[in-house]
Amino acid sequence: FAAINQVFPAEEDSKKDVEDNCSLMYLNEATLLHNIRVRYSKDRIYTYVANILIAVNPYFDIPKLYSLDVIKKYQGKSLGTLPPHVYAIADKAFRDMKVLKMSQSIIVSGESGAGKTENTKFVLRYLTESYGSGQDIDDRIVEANPLLEAFGNAKTVRNNNSSRFGKFVEIHFNEKNSVVGGFVSHYLLEKSRICVQGPEERNYHIFYRLCAGAPENIREKLYLSSPDNFRYLNRGCTRYFATKETDKQILQNRKSPEYQKSGSLKDPLLD
Repeated sequence: FAAINQVFPAEEDSKKDVEDNCSLMYLNEATLLHNIRVRYSKDRIYTYVANILIAVNPYFDIPKLYSLDVIKKYQGKSLGTLPPHVYAIADKAFRDMKVLKMSQSIIVSGESGAGKTENTKFVLRYLTESYGSGQDIDDRIVEANPLLEAFGNAKTVRNNNSSRFGKFVEIHFNEKNSVVGGFVSHYLLEKSRICVQGPEERNYHIFYRLCAGAPENIREKLYLSSPDNFRYLNRGCTRYFATKETDKQILQNRKSPEYQKSGSLKDPLLD
């Protein structure tokens, strides 16, 4: 039997979920976690706690959850009128900025592998798609992410695309409330990873991408070859992220013995 201090009141229907944990009849740690778990089992990965959004990383793609149609659906809608979504938080921040004439902040926090990087990208995509100026600056803001991830993200035991640095992203709007620019401040890069990685971990993505797919002129200039030939790479995992199609494009002499034995790492977002 459980100790009395570990027993909490429960909701009447244990299979029913609510979109906002504040709507629970009995709000305690047990009912909060149970509600999130029930919603997760239904592919509802977002749940509110008032105006705070809880996101559970499903580690798989949920079809149409982030489509352009969904973006349009959340434009101008008050928080709570539609199911919980990261787009709703982004739209609320925009509307508050517009009405209050003040800068707004969205804080994305969580442990490694919680989905912070992906949800940040969804916020940026929503703002540029919904309130962009229609110029190439919108695309440049979104397309800056792969570049930042290449130099600042790495494979860890828990996360294939773990951000090993902190970043503060600013999105600038003009007097017409259209996106006109952005700025990224980066800090706390994990410099030790460049020299040492764990057995199942990798250095920063950029090194492996150079080894796998750099053009011949760059390969000769930088003396590139298989990752196992470099001290900064061969202490950890030397496998590439690749599909069957991209694997065929990688020259045999750029594949490490570990890669040839165990095959590629699988992650469609990192191919």
